Amino acid sequence: MNKLASFLTHFLSSIRTVLRLVAVVLWFFTLFMIFIITRGLNLKIKDDMPRLFHYGFLKLLNVRVDLYGTLKRDKPGLIISNHASWLDISILSSLTNICFIAKSEVSNWPVIGFLAKLQDTLFIERKANRAAIQKNEIMNFLSRGKKLVLFPEGTSSDGNRVLSFKSSLFSIGETEKSKLGDYEFQAVTICYSGINGLPMSRSQRPNVAWWGNMNLFSHLWNLMSLSSIVITVTAHEPIFNVDNRKTMSFTAWKQVSYGMGKALSGSPSPVEIKETVM
Repeated sequence: MNKLASFLTHFLSSIRTVLRLVAVVLWFFTLFMIFIITRGLNLKIKDDMPRLFHYGFLKLLNVRVDLYGTLKRDKPGLIISNHASWLDISILSSLTNICFIAKSEVSNWPVIGFLAKLQDTLFIERKANRAAIQKNEIMNFLSRGKKLVLFPEGTSSDGNRVLSFKSSLFSIGETEKSKLGDYEFQAVTICYSGINGLPMSRSQRPNVAWWGNMNLFSHLWNLMSLSSIVITVTAHEPIFNVDNRKTMSFTAWKQVSYGMGKALSGSPSPVEIKETVM
């Protein structure tokens, strides 16, 4: 009897996962066709299509995003975030219209590279000798009114901690002060906090995160097999009056790290600058 119950549970779970996969594929092709049409007709709604796609995608996976604080949308600028999975792209994209900064090799990744190009991702080579070029490329994007997401850890983590930030891409903070006021710099913490209706444990979090040498498609399948996931996103107070890349990098890291600690303890709340620069 126990074996039969176990078999039926596994069978029904597999059916649910397959149905979710089919729904995701249909959702992708539907939104893709609408995007192509709206872009061809140069309709303003085309700018909202990536956000709508990611919002619907998360709904199909039964991923709930709880936002604490206010994600600033008034000006172009950088959103600086920790990074634990490709799912972070959908999480942030579902909240506002944004583009991403990604390493150049991502452009050749199957599926993700294609979607990244549709979302007007800025692909860069993360080399020290290209810092000046990278700064100019970022400034060009911002001058077009874009909001760019930067994952300064340089790789994804296991979701239980925030890795140190690489400061090279924060050189935009060394722009003339008279121009810095035209942009917003805001740190954001992403915390994987719930799974299947229960708090997510430290041992479960690395299985939901996508890091190391995990296979993308098997990871997607595993996520689709889960009943639900809860993500806590904390938008911290914007970073002002910082015109040094290392100081900006450290300040953002402190905000994101403190935000992770608060979210993991079950009391997420935005961190103010004065709490983090001491």
